[in-house]
Amino acid sequence: MSNPLWNKKLKCPFCGVEFETTRMRSSAIKVKEKESDFGSIYEGECPYLYAITVCPHCTFAAMNKDFDSLRAGAEPKIMEASKKMRQLNSKKPDIFALGASTPLVAVKRHELAIAFSKMRAFQEPAILPSLYLHLVWLFRLMKDEPKERAAMTETAAAYEEFLHKGSDMPENLGEPGILYLIGELYRRRDLYKEARRFYERALASREIRSFPKIAEMIRDMMMEAKEKMAISDSTE
Repeated sequence: MSNPLWNKKLKCPFCGVEFETTRMRSSAIKVKEKESDFGSIYEGECPYLYAITVCPHCTFAAMNKDFDSLRAGAEPKIMEASKKMRQLNSKKPDIFALGASTPLVAVKRHELAIAFSKMRAFQEPAILPSLYLHLVWLFRLMKDEPKERAAMTETAAAYEEFLHKGSDMPENLGEPGILYLIGELYRRRDLYKEARRFYERALASREIRSFPKIAEMIRDMMMEAKEKMAISDSTE
């Protein structure tokens, strides 16, 4: 079996230095099971571990698909941060290493990407919520429930802000999918009333007929939330 990992050469848009980063071959991605918040359980290597590119010279980090598409001249805050990190000239930790990654390293890379994302002058509104959602899945992989729940709180808030801005919805989810996802993040934190509020908004969306699978997921999770609420009420 061929190695699922390979090294790609890139040039950092902020410091201009060429470096290599480890990526996972798409042919090696094997989904074993889909989860209710759109996460996946994989056979073998997990692609979440290789979703972030980090420059080992200036520490700039971003999702793979965004890394080399940024225009440095339009991002003065990141350029300044990049310059300061180059001047430090300190030894870089393991998050910049090539080769097989770990969930903990992937978490650190995502947290760095989130920090740089917040410096951006302009970006697609869905990027920050997506980074937080990856953290949810990574902490779940690590079986760290307290951190997973904390990341769910951040993710739900980020997606609610995304909706509030009236941003263009992802084609594969539409408005119903985003509303459902927020509801699911509440349900997984045992906040059933809040979850049902978003499920109901999703079902009331004008787009719901275009997303029959999501509508089915919503009804299933609404039923589960209702059952959990009934159990909770009976024990009080």
